[in-house]
Amino acid sequence: MGRSEPVAGVRSAGPAAPVTSGPASPRARWWPAIGFATLAVVFALGWMAWKHSHGPRSPLTAGVPPEHQVVRPADMPGLGYLPEPTEAVLAVQIPQLLEKLGPDAAADPGKALRDLGVPDSVVDAAEKMSAVGLRNVDQLVVGVGFKDGSFPPQIVVVVQTREPYDLAAVAHRAKARQLKNRRDGRMLYATSAAPLPEVYWWAPSDRVLVGTLFARDFERVPLVPQAGTAHLPPELGSLIRDQLPEDACAWVAATSDRWDEYLRPYTILPFTALRGRTDLLAPAGRLRSVTLAIPHGPDRPVDLRLGLKSADAAAALRATFADRYRGEPVEVTGEADVCRLEMPFQPARVGFVISRLIGAQD
Repeated sequence: MGRSEPVAGVRSAGPAAPVTSGPASPRARWWPAIGFATLAVVFALGWMAWKHSHGPRSPLTAGVPPEHQVVRPADMPGLGYLPEPTEAVLAVQIPQLLEKLGPDAAADPGKALRDLGVPDSVVDAAEKMSAVGLRNVDQLVVGVGFKDGSFPPQIVVVVQTREPYDLAAVAHRAKARQLKNRRDGRMLYATSAAPLPEVYWWAPSDRVLVGTLFARDFERVPLVPQAGTAHLPPELGSLIRDQLPEDACAWVAATSDRWDEYLRPYTILPFTALRGRTDLLAPAGRLRSVTLAIPHGPDRPVDLRLGLKSADAAAALRATFADRYRGEPVEVTGEADVCRLEMPFQPARVGFVISRLIGAQD
């Protein structure tokens, strides 16, 4: 890709999508992992940090009811902006998750997420990446694709806001510059985002914001959102439709036969949290799919399912987890090529339990 001896899976910046309005600029911690797919998704969220974000929000519009209807995972409108190569999706319905976390969570969504086990760096990134503040986010959808290079992956972030936002004000405060895509005419905005030079966003409406790491990634983002999941890879669409509960207020779905290939660069490059973890490559090679769901309903358990490439691999993983979580409120079940873990929704413990899935390095 224009470099000598590149690291396999590392995506070259390459040429940006054709734009006008001036010359193009040069081209974390993550939430504890559920297999490599979740690692990559949340690590990517850390990369989406915006250096200059919208200022403090006023309280939410008066009259917004305290109860919010949960949208079925397959019906979340943000999915409609994800491109076909997407292999992993992270989705959160912020008001519904805050309801589940308790009456005090809505006053400080950032603190509520930290209490759930999300690191400060990821919460701060979500605040900046949203451009409107977490208090005004209704739904957050993150799509990740690795086929064109796993480091960095192709990332598309879709934010649905609870109330209209002022795009001009957001762009001004972020010191963003306008870029018009010559191929489809959409207006992009670019702004600084340490540690990356820039991130790009597009505003389909005053209630939707779509962000990417590279301008060229918008070439596959549809101008008109697609309904449902038919535009996504069949295996991913099936996970979203068939394995996630209808009232999931936060969920992850990911599927690929190449997780070990995608993981490798993260074990080599010096600034990643997985540097040196080559012991994870073999387990990643046995993994096919991941789903994680936090249902909105009371007393419903957190449900994690790992799809393996063979029944023997799944049986071995079930035995490993049964031993690892012995004496804890974690039920390890499954059959054939599936390993399933269910645990009570205890915000202070969920992140801790999930972080132990990958285990310590021997």
